[in-house]
Amino acid sequence: MIKDLINNGSRKWFEYHCWESHDSGDAKVWYRSHEMVTVIALTNYKSSLHDDTDFNQRNEDCCQLVYRAKWDDGFEWDVWEDELLNSKDDFQRPDPPSPK
Repeated sequence: MIKDLINNGSRKWFEYHCWESHDSGDAKVWYRSHEMVTVIALTNYKSSLHDDTDFNQRNEDCCQLVYRAKWDDGFEWDVWEDELLNSKDDFQRPDPPSPK
């Protein structure tokens, strides 16, 4: 059983944790950092890899879960579990810029 699983329908704060650049292929999601999302589904569950693991173990093993998230405007993207936060107080990165 996966520990620390985020339930479908959960509302979380999203903070982008990859290459922060206008040239990034993920720039469109970087611009949406620090917004609320709804978790739609777990997308990369592999029972043999993730059973009986918690977030810290998966993170250490470079085996984080990936979730499909939906923003309030309908935009959807796959995000790493460490990018889904419970509070704005958990933000570690600056607010993103406006899209170019």
